[in-house]
Amino acid sequence: MYVKQVFSIWRLLKGIWIGVLVVTAYATLVFYLFSYQNWHFLSFPISIITILGTALSLLLGFRTNSAYDRWWEARKSWGEIVNDSRTLVRQSISFISTEKKEKDAIISNIAHLQIAWCYALTNSLRKEPVLVYADLHLNAQEHDYVASQDNIPNAILNLIQFKMSGLHEQGKMQTLLYQNIDLTLQRLCDAMGKCERIKNTVFPTQYSFFVLLVIFIFTLVLPMGLVESIGRIAIPITFIISFLFFYVEWIAYILQNPFENGPNDIPMTSLSRTIEINLLQLIEADKIPEKILPKNGVVM
Repeated sequence: MYVKQVFSIWRLLKGIWIGVLVVTAYATLVFYLFSYQNWHFLSFPISIITILGTALSLLLGFRTNSAYDRWWEARKSWGEIVNDSRTLVRQSISFISTEKKEKDAIISNIAHLQIAWCYALTNSLRKEPVLVYADLHLNAQEHDYVASQDNIPNAILNLIQFKMSGLHEQGKMQTLLYQNIDLTLQRLCDAMGKCERIKNTVFPTQYSFFVLLVIFIFTLVLPMGLVESIGRIAIPITFIISFLFFYVEWIAYILQNPFENGPNDIPMTSLSRTIEINLLQLIEADKIPEKILPKNGVVM
């Protein structure tokens, strides 16, 4: 999905507000004990806090960059899918040589199979019923075949390969042109593999836990280093700094899983609909669906 909406305090604080409130309450307690109960031993050297904060910033930078790399690779893979889906149908229109009525039927079938593949891959990555939307573009025989397979997107891609191979064997497509289409199918398979690799490779939980633990330690020590020099101002300063660190970590957590059906995921349903519209227009279909518009500021 992709978020297109105005600033939202709740969306900003969702997922981190408990940690921020706990740290702020703790900073308030430190100020009270230091100022009114004379617990001066709570004072902590600010130089040590500075070093710890610098180390934490480096850890968070690496964490965020690693998570963004996963998200961006997923987005690039779907960009490749959009381009190669269009290329596949354009190549089919140009490369298949047979009489017009048969050619139109073949190209229409290939376009609908490619649309089905896009929807099936979307649902598969999101762990949803795979044939939702995809089944609208499959005939009964194709539906029965792919439904019996473990990897439905791969089965649909296999059907396209079978049809291309059959056209080549029947002499309806030249060898060199068939090789070009085979390269396009290979790129689609590669993009599918990249998405599946991202989906099935868990971001190291030990590293995520360690970064979160360091944030908590830093924010617990922070008010001790500030309370002696700035007094009660240490409370809002602790709130702001803890919010920034927790929020950056939360962003990394969201980005590391781009196929989890969340508001900041890759908008695969919208991209699949765009592919559907483009391919149906290429084959001059009668009914063209509408684009998917943002709902509550979110594009699926």
